[in-house]
Amino acid sequence: MTMKTCKQANVVEQIAKRLNIAISTVYAILADRKSCYASQGLKQQVKKLAAELGYRPNYIAISLKKGKTGTIGLIVSDMHAETTLARLEHMTKLARNDRYHVFFGCSYNNPVLEEELLEEFFYRRVDGIAIAPAKKGVENRFLRKLVEMRFPVMSFTRVGNTDIDYVSTDYFAGGYIAGEHLLKMGYERLGFLGSEIATIAVEERFEGFKRALVDNGCRIDDSRTLFVDTDASIAIEAGSKRLLEAGVDAVFCTNDRVALIFMRKAMEMGKKIPQELGIIGFDDSDIARMCLIPLTSIRQKIAETTGQLYAALKKKIQGEKISCKLRIKPQLIVRESTKRR
Repeated sequence: MTMKTCKQANVVEQIAKRLNIAISTVYAILADRKSCYASQGLKQQVKKLAAELGYRPNYIAISLKKGKTGTIGLIVSDMHAETTLARLEHMTKLARNDRYHVFFGCSYNNPVLEEELLEEFFYRRVDGIAIAPAKKGVENRFLRKLVEMRFPVMSFTRVGNTDIDYVSTDYFAGGYIAGEHLLKMGYERLGFLGSEIATIAVEERFEGFKRALVDNGCRIDDSRTLFVDTDASIAIEAGSKRLLEAGVDAVFCTNDRVALIFMRKAMEMGKKIPQELGIIGFDDSDIARMCLIPLTSIRQKIAETTGQLYAALKKKIQGEKISCKLRIKPQLIVRESTKRR
């Protein structure tokens, strides 16, 4: 028996002696055994005293008995996105309520690093994995393997070459809503500005936006469509200038940060917003509300999507055979940047 194990056993003996109960009862309460019929009051006393005495469960022993480690892996593709931070916050809160711990990793949109993280989490015996995939069109062989072996794994978007279960924002619907809104506000020369189509989320936003124009008897001109191959502000500013010079009177940006940079460049060039130029973003982040001219944006329902994804992942971890392909429609939040009418 190790020194740590001896110390924990001594704590259990102290608790039993102070409360005048059997040692086996203390162990049963601390392990949350269903077969333990002690009163709620006694359970609270035991756990409070255990915390005061510095008791720590032997998670390795528990995991060996249960076949579970009480851990979940969360892999994201962008460390700085506000949606990433929101997902992490909601996931850890939900996991904590179920006594799970979340291991966190970021692929930085690098498919090789993403696969390494998946392997690392799997071999560290996490009970399940939630993933926001990196670039589209790159096969993640280990992810495919996990799906095929029915390991508990869920994605925040669909993955084109893998039949993975997911709970995703309906990005196509978000792009459609954006285009439809700008047309209803009376804008005619619509443009699109965003990062290169590296993920399904960006691709679907653009496809939804184009469909809205087609369904309303319009089209998007190539000269008013611009993808920048970097997230650097200077590249986005240069792209903004090109779109403004192309004569756009409204632009849908793939996220709020891009929209804010575009807005700043438009104001530098003397454009009146929203009278001469409408701007709409995506995500409804804090900056959308704090802009000098508050930004119309498409709000992702992060709490709902994360909650649904976690619920599905939890069922998989518990051994349920479920299929989950769910898209949640985002919401249009109208502010001054498009209130032309």
